[in-house]
Amino acid sequence: MEQHRLASALAGWLASRHPDKRDIVVADPRNPSQGYSNETWLCDLAWNDDGGARESRPLVLRIQTTAVGTFPDYDLAKQYQCMAALQDSAIPVPRLFGFEPDPALLGAPFFLMERVDGLVPIENPLYHLEGWLYDLPADQQADRWMQGIDAIARLARIDPRARGFDFLAAPEWRDDPLGQQLEYFREYVRWAESLNRPYPHLQRAWAWLRDHRPAPAPGGLCWGDAKLGNCIFRNGRLVAMLDWEGAHLGTPVMDLAWWLTLDRCLCEGYGVPRLAGLPGREASVARWEAGAGRPATDLEYYEVFSAFKFASIMARIGTLFQQRGLAPEGFQMDTDNGGARLLGLLAERHDFGLPVSG
Repeated sequence: MEQHRLASALAGWLASRHPDKRDIVVADPRNPSQGYSNETWLCDLAWNDDGGARESRPLVLRIQTTAVGTFPDYDLAKQYQCMAALQDSAIPVPRLFGFEPDPALLGAPFFLMERVDGLVPIENPLYHLEGWLYDLPADQQADRWMQGIDAIARLARIDPRARGFDFLAAPEWRDDPLGQQLEYFREYVRWAESLNRPYPHLQRAWAWLRDHRPAPAPGGLCWGDAKLGNCIFRNGRLVAMLDWEGAHLGTPVMDLAWWLTLDRCLCEGYGVPRLAGLPGREASVARWEAGAGRPATDLEYYEVFSAFKFASIMARIGTLFQQRGLAPEGFQMDTDNGGARLLGLLAERHDFGLPVSG
């Protein structure tokens, strides 16, 4: 859609949903990048309040893409619902300005949220090698890491039912939360294979996870993509947690495992040294347990599960890169990536028959 038409359409839509805001203007819509799950635009909103004062906010517009992306079933509404349920909680999420499920206006469902200014640890290039986090003194690197650990520990204390997260229940994938995640990712791997080629390393890892699944654990709310790269820091403080499309019900230990495993994928998985100031596993687990008020039971299992999930997602992303000509010729990014390499290392440790990728 042409930029001025997009701005006009959004201004009219916002006016119909925010009658307290008068003389609404949406300015400077711009599309900085194309996501795999949704299309992201930035724009600026201005309006007059009840007293006649002019106010403004920078906004993010997310439009559900119609192209086949990283996931077969991306649910933009779920991401919005999660952030809506966490408004005015101990979990920092952006302020929301509305969701539109009808594709008539922009061609697809969309939502608007406030753009939170700040710094995000970069993953490409790796924050272990360069960037603002890399440039901080070691004690400040540790502080930013532990702020993230504290945030996912606070999330572990959220009562999903009291906050209205019943919409995350997925009985079609099994009755118990872990079973739901296992079934979902088995089907996800099959879907990814159908778009490229078989992934026996992922099938063997899934079989190990099925055969070694732990006893049911106390449930809770899981962010689903708990990592430094989804945290915004401003003036040294964590001010927003982003990307809730993977949120699900389950044991919150899964978020801790994902946080630890993703960091390992970005250093061990790529053969680079870990950022020196970041606290180690033992200190991180102790900090999370103290904040969450529960033990990190079966953490090793969930770390293997996290590596399997990340390797599965990277297989699909690798296929997209290859199809779009973004991977070097001859480079099989779907199987040669940080997730697959770390999964190989864990396979060697837990003896489920995967070679260590090199």
